[in-house]
Amino acid sequence: MDRIERFLSIWEEEGCNMVSMSCKEHDSFTANSQFITHLMGRILGAQGLQATPIDTKGFQNVLKLVETTNADSFDLFYGLFKFNSHSMDTILKLKASMDDVVGKLLRKEGKNGEVANALKSCL
Repeated sequence: MDRIERFLSIWEEEGCNMVSMSCKEHDSFTANSQFITHLMGRILGAQGLQATPIDTKGFQNVLKLVETTNADSFDLFYGLFKFNSHSMDTILKLKASMDDVVGKLLRKEGKNGEVANALKSCL
């Protein structure tokens, strides 16, 4: 057994499922799972969300996301951003999705003229 196989066996013995993939695939998957999770937790945490007496399970999950991601250091979060070339794409997709959803809400309210201004203010 070579050094790599011994190293990987440590994780497998601990119950981790080892998945073989390229570095590029790893970075893409990481940006779409770890980074977006930490990004949303940090964004929602910045809003100062608090538990209420009538929280839904969904909102409790949001608060748990905020708690767990903000418990990690900002340096960890920054590392997920800095060392993954896909992280900026994730941010841009999130912003485009936010703009799309806000635009749909405003159009539904019949505020078509205000859509462009509202989206510009989100920049």
